[in-house]
Amino acid sequence: MARPRKDNARTIIYKVRLNESENQMLTEASENTSSAKSEVFRNALKEYHRAIDPAYNSSRAAQTETNQDMCVPCADGIINIRVGAIISKDGRFLMVRNHMSDYFYSVGGRIEFGETAEEAVIREVLEETDVKMEIDHLGFIQENYFIADVPSKIGKEIYELGYYFYMKVPEGFEPVCDSITEFGVSEYLEWVSPDEPRTIFPEFFRTELNITDRSVKHKVKDDRFYLRKMTKADIEPLHALLSDPEVMKYLEPPFSHKQTESFLKTQGLAASPRILAVDDKNRSFAGYVIYHDYDDESKEIGWVLKKDVWGHGMAGLLTKQLVAMALSEGKDAVIECVPEQQVTRYLAEKHGFILAGNRDGLDVYRRKRDA
Repeated sequence: MARPRKDNARTIIYKVRLNESENQMLTEASENTSSAKSEVFRNALKEYHRAIDPAYNSSRAAQTETNQDMCVPCADGIINIRVGAIISKDGRFLMVRNHMSDYFYSVGGRIEFGETAEEAVIREVLEETDVKMEIDHLGFIQENYFIADVPSKIGKEIYELGYYFYMKVPEGFEPVCDSITEFGVSEYLEWVSPDEPRTIFPEFFRTELNITDRSVKHKVKDDRFYLRKMTKADIEPLHALLSDPEVMKYLEPPFSHKQTESFLKTQGLAASPRILAVDDKNRSFAGYVIYHDYDDESKEIGWVLKKDVWGHGMAGLLTKQLVAMALSEGKDAVIECVPEQQVTRYLAEKHGFILAGNRDGLDVYRRKRDA
């Protein structure tokens, strides 16, 4: 992953595509590259929708009046209680996608207060497929900690408790999807095979589905990491990272302590930092990410991580989070790497990046905001 280029710009411009047909944009200046959109910006976004769509007010009011979703703040995070439907046919399972996300997720949604999990999954399947299905049996209960990547909760720590039910799929079942996300984005359904190369949630759908198994399996998953501004206290773990020849193999020769100090000062401690520290779920330094303006239309993203977190999926999770951050600003995401950097190229392609060219000897991968 290439080092971030030097840039004296101190202002980040947040952009969000508000109306696809008219291609109108709303912008806000911010001094904090690592924060999500401010409350002022979110309110302005809501006001824009009210102005251009008379139906927005009534639909949002109705949603507020009836919203009983089990999604509640807790400490600095959020607790979700949801259900998922396991709908299998011909060796494939039915999943959901939307154009804002680069992954598949299960048919289902949050339980509403007053419902049981069984009532919720029947309702969700009906809403998302236009077919009322019966439950076969409960197959999995999953606890999962992760960091949100949706615009209104980006960066928030989520604890999600999910109940996953095998459903009785009727003969001739052909789903019809006219549901939308809570942010008004249309969803669509797709039959997915276990060897699907793109990311799916929950991951155990790939290998553990067996409707004849009547047991209930308990799964625990922890995908937490934390992005934060760097501090002077990061100098020693940062030097340990940048002086490691294996870590620096595709970047530059290993750094001296003096080089690390200069890098931290110019790239991490600047008024508009170009890199952010990554802490693991135990709040220990795990490396850093690159996140800064690449050109007027895009953000450059990247990661440099300690060897002991390699192979555990953190780079993929960070890629997903950084793409979401760029999307929340209405920008494409760009990854640069040397052609020999196979892991980076694999992750870029896995997350929807397309090879767009070569710049100064580096392959340039771009993911369009509307990909």
